[in-house]
Amino acid sequence: MRRVVGMVAAALVAATLLSGASPASDDGGLPSGVVRVDGQDVPVLGSFVYHQRNVDTNPEIRGLVHGVRRVDGGTVLYYSIGWADDAPFDGHLAFPDSSSPYKILHATDVQLVDPAGLVAYRPLATTEKTFTSSSTDLDSEGGELRVGWAVFPELPAGVTEVQVDMAYGTAAGTVSVEDGALEPVGKDPAPYVGEGWPALPTAAELAAADPASRTFPLVRRSEDLAGTAKIEESPENVAVTLDANVLFASGSAELTPEATQTLSTVAADIAARGTGEVVVTGHTDSDGSDAFNQTLSEQRAQAVLGVLQPASGSNVTFAAVGKGEAEPVAPNDSDAGKQANRRVTIVYGVEGTS
Repeated sequence: MRRVVGMVAAALVAATLLSGASPASDDGGLPSGVVRVDGQDVPVLGSFVYHQRNVDTNPEIRGLVHGVRRVDGGTVLYYSIGWADDAPFDGHLAFPDSSSPYKILHATDVQLVDPAGLVAYRPLATTEKTFTSSSTDLDSEGGELRVGWAVFPELPAGVTEVQVDMAYGTAAGTVSVEDGALEPVGKDPAPYVGEGWPALPTAAELAAADPASRTFPLVRRSEDLAGTAKIEESPENVAVTLDANVLFASGSAELTPEATQTLSTVAADIAARGTGEVVVTGHTDSDGSDAFNQTLSEQRAQAVLGVLQPASGSNVTFAAVGKGEAEPVAPNDSDAGKQANRRVTIVYGVEGTS
């Protein structure tokens, strides 16, 4: 059973009929399990499809995810890749050209994402070594899958699953994080599926890499259906931008009935995981005098604080600030720009995972 890419087309439908693999889930998620290939048990945890060089008219490249595993000094991703065409598969054309800090001709356009902790991880590298498969090692006969690998920084102990992103940001599913390298080790740097797993760098080699330089905090952006609140969340803090046009009547610091639900939702989140100081800042457009806008922004910030503080628990402190028209986010030469500038922001730290 060496024509493995034909299996990828129905990857997790036909292949799951082989030993031990579970069927497709009712919610449309990827099936997973163990497929037996040439006498070897092969975990199948996800799949991906994209076009060569990310050009729609080029052939489809297909592959499977076989594991995300904790090893000494890092976290290894195992995947396999190829295509169903009869022509030889060129691994170099399956990935964007690698560049600094990576060596050329390496399959580096892969990523692990912790969506709960809002952190992304890229492959480790030193000035001398890139800790991924060489893209040329992935060359294969048509219809075959070769196994590639990439080593990422060590994941925090509490991370139990990550999203795997392959080349060109192609999502390959959410995969549980397990312990230990896959065995047996094959003879080739990128063995064919069923002929073992790639040999990995040693812990001593990985120790020379800087994991912090390959770890990237993310920002989650969201908005409520009414457009009243826009939220940006990082692992450290939350910034909520409230539309003052909904919270207040024109030129007024009196909260509208529509503001109640929005502020109660923010207060509940602060009570649940807020930490440190909650800073409430009022902003206006440029209509009216500077003095009027400064006072109005201060009054609006204070009005929002007055609702939030009693419902936000005792783990945080509050401050209200007015910026008047001094910090616009859009030009004040249009109604749309002025509307964007009339806002109240709430910024607070968070503890624990997002």
